Amino acid sequence: MSNARTKNIIRAGWKQDLKKLPWLLLLPIGIFLPRIAAQYPEWIELNYSQKIYPVLSAWMGKLNSLTRVSIAECILYALVIAVVVLTLVHLYRLIFRRTPLSAFVGYLLSLCIAGGVLLNLFYVMWGFNYSRPSLYALLSFPVEERTTEELEAACLRLAQQAGTLRASVTEDENGVFTLKDGYEAYFDAIPSAYARLGLDYPLFSRRTYAAKGVISSIGLSYAGISGIFIPHTGEPNVNIDQPALLMLSSAAHETAHYLGIAREDEANFVSYLACTYSDDPAIAYSGTMLALIHCGNKLYAADKEKYAALYATYTDAMVRDLANYNAYWDAFEGPVEEAATTLNDNYLKFNQQESGVKSYGMMVDLILAYFAEGN
Repeated sequence: MSNARTKNIIRAGWKQDLKKLPWLLLLPIGIFLPRIAAQYPEWIELNYSQKIYPVLSAWMGKLNSLTRVSIAECILYALVIAVVVLTLVHLYRLIFRRTPLSAFVGYLLSLCIAGGVLLNLFYVMWGFNYSRPSLYALLSFPVEERTTEELEAACLRLAQQAGTLRASVTEDENGVFTLKDGYEAYFDAIPSAYARLGLDYPLFSRRTYAAKGVISSIGLSYAGISGIFIPHTGEPNVNIDQPALLMLSSAAHETAHYLGIAREDEANFVSYLACTYSDDPAIAYSGTMLALIHCGNKLYAADKEKYAALYATYTDAMVRDLANYNAYWDAFEGPVEEAATTLNDNYLKFNQQESGVKSYGMMVDLILAYFAEGN
């Protein structure tokens, strides 16, 4: 190939790269657009959360319900393999001068553009729900300070309910709560619980679909993740390697995300509500224990003596379940879990959850407000 022709090819390659540069604006758009949306919560609620998102999620939910396999997980594996292979191929060709530098730069630009597309799709397909008014406003709950006595009373109530429910669930050979029929039967029952919840609270009345178990759940455990909602496919995904104690409430939590409840603390509260509306004691127990753990942690921080008195009311079976649950997650503590927690913390803060991971504790305020309403 002549030098002149080679130069023309290289020049043409750089021109193609220049044409891609404007598409890089997708990245800053994806970063700043949600910031703008956060300034107009009422508009987001009326036009996006109540009109646009329900249509998008209904279509995706119905499509993805055709298979028990997580489509998002399959796509993720395919993308990771494709990116790794293509990157190695491009590097090989660049190192051995079988392709010009412009081609490799073009490939990198294409990756950045793809990232920009996925980022914007995240908000268009679900993420704008972060900018909705708070669940307090949507449910017309009163926002006020609660006393330690109210918190203690809520904890004792939850502990009593959990103890009663625990007597109706199955145990394994170690006396630990287990799912006798496998997780799928319980995941299938959670949409019915949401249907009942929707009768009393129309905010949650849209149709939901069963959450999906993640094949590589052990990887989620190393990252300290019990479940994850994938907006691009509209799928609630759950770590099915975790103990049964909070597996079902995790499924209900990710389903709450599907309904447009984006904030973690609010999704935890909705998970508790939905689980208590189930006629299956295993699901109700999982949701009640989720609420008890969060409320108990708050009580421990406020008054350790009151917490000790609360803990003394736990049944032996509840204590075994909690010990098993804590032992499981303690085994995965390490650099991977710490890095994932830091990443999740930054993600939550970026999406207007300024207290980051600590915002999960706000679930307790919603429970106290719910109880104060006479529920």
